[in-house]
Amino acid sequence: MQRHAIRLSVSFVTFLLGIAAATIPHLFETGTATELRYEREVLRANQEYLDAHVNRDVAALDRLLADDFVIRRGTGRAAGKAQRLALVSNPDASFVSVNCRNLRVYATEGEGEVTGRGVLTFRHMGREYTSPPYWFSRRFERRDGRWQLTAVRVSRDEWQ
Repeated sequence: MQRHAIRLSVSFVTFLLGIAAATIPHLFETGTATELRYEREVLRANQEYLDAHVNRDVAALDRLLADDFVIRRGTGRAAGKAQRLALVSNPDASFVSVNCRNLRVYATEGEGEVTGRGVLTFRHMGREYTSPPYWFSRRFERRDGRWQLTAVRVSRDEWQ
């Protein structure tokens, strides 16, 4: 009888461990499959934004930037879509690379945001410049069935 009680106890504990092992991964999920899909879409649009700069793809950037797009720097200076397109099409200037890290993304059906740190390498008049690290926030909205970038905020990284 004692032998059956031990076996029953071991079986019960094994059963509980199996339930716990199956449940634990779900405790760490941050969103539903739909929310995760929106996050992936926003990250893809973010990468298209970066690629358009490096590849000098003005047409792609024109599609991606909303007409009311604005980029604000920590200094208070702001620029709109026309200024950004002019910068990318300027033959004397080019983006060599935009390296981003510590990315965080939030997205719902209609809006999303990507934040993180970045370092920009830029070429102007034959000379190459690398920015100090900076924080950024890029805001996306779904308009007419596609993600468009509406705002970028950039501020100096005070904790280099």
